[in-house]
Amino acid sequence: MDYKGEKCPVCGESFTAEDDIVVCPECGTPHHRKCYAAENKCANEEYHSEGRKWERKVQNKPLYKVCPVCNYPNRVSDSNCQRCGAEIADVSLVSQDENTSDSNNGNIRDPFTSEMEGLIDPIKYLGLDPNEDMGGASMQEVTDFVGPSTIYYLPKFKRMKDDGAKPSFNFFSLVFPALYFANRKMWGWAILAAILGVLFNLPADLLLYIEEFPDGLANFVSSNKHIIQAVSDICIVADIGVRALFCLFANWLYFRFAMNSLKKHKTSGRPASMIKTAGGIRPLNMLIITAIKYGIGFVVIAALYYGFEMAATIKDFSSLCLM
Repeated sequence: MDYKGEKCPVCGESFTAEDDIVVCPECGTPHHRKCYAAENKCANEEYHSEGRKWERKVQNKPLYKVCPVCNYPNRVSDSNCQRCGAEIADVSLVSQDENTSDSNNGNIRDPFTSEMEGLIDPIKYLGLDPNEDMGGASMQEVTDFVGPSTIYYLPKFKRMKDDGAKPSFNFFSLVFPALYFANRKMWGWAILAAILGVLFNLPADLLLYIEEFPDGLANFVSSNKHIIQAVSDICIVADIGVRALFCLFANWLYFRFAMNSLKKHKTSGRPASMIKTAGGIRPLNMLIITAIKYGIGFVVIAALYYGFEMAATIKDFSSLCLM
């Protein structure tokens, strides 16, 4: 049995791989041989009468393969380094207590300290360098800001930063652009998408709900039905075009939004712990933008209604004046 990391109950020193260790045949307590010889008895002699057995305090389980090239902690099942791609199939397994001990000797960076918390999970950064500058903020800060779906966004953001590529496919923003932007807290784009959605659907709504409008507006729609239908067709094409643009550039817009938000966050001197709160998603925003969109639609219809009412009143008043 490997007792490395456990302490001798006599001298209190931790066992190393080079130590000569003897084990009590009664309770299994390990001792340095010289300590056991000096005491001439087991340090846990009380265990014998109680029938207790010595229990390990340090759980020396293999946790990671540390890359010899870049010191990145990889999973036990990995055959190549998640960061640099180096071959690590033959690299020996490193447990937490082993790695901590080695790092104190300056041989290897310790990924188990709080400062290196981001490296504990190799999946979190998809093998990318968490300290890489993404254009004013580190990969770690971008990951914290994005929150859910980092596995989707990080490769796209890196390609945008490295290659300057802007177009990429985002299905959610194609179908529900206003909901997507609101969920990601991009309120400017969310409101713009909501306004465009209302305007593009307005001609079709006028034709669909003509019977529910007051006489003045209903007569106008009825007498100009062919024109409104043509405008409606144009608006449908424009709506598809705008949705296609959102689909292709939503990820790039989100990347720019994330970077600008992180720069403002750092400039304002707010703590890094608040980055996750500033970013991420907020599903409640989708309900809010839906209410805003219906509110915008109501205002537009009300404006048309009162506009035609006012126009009819002015027309009647003019007729009376001319009589």
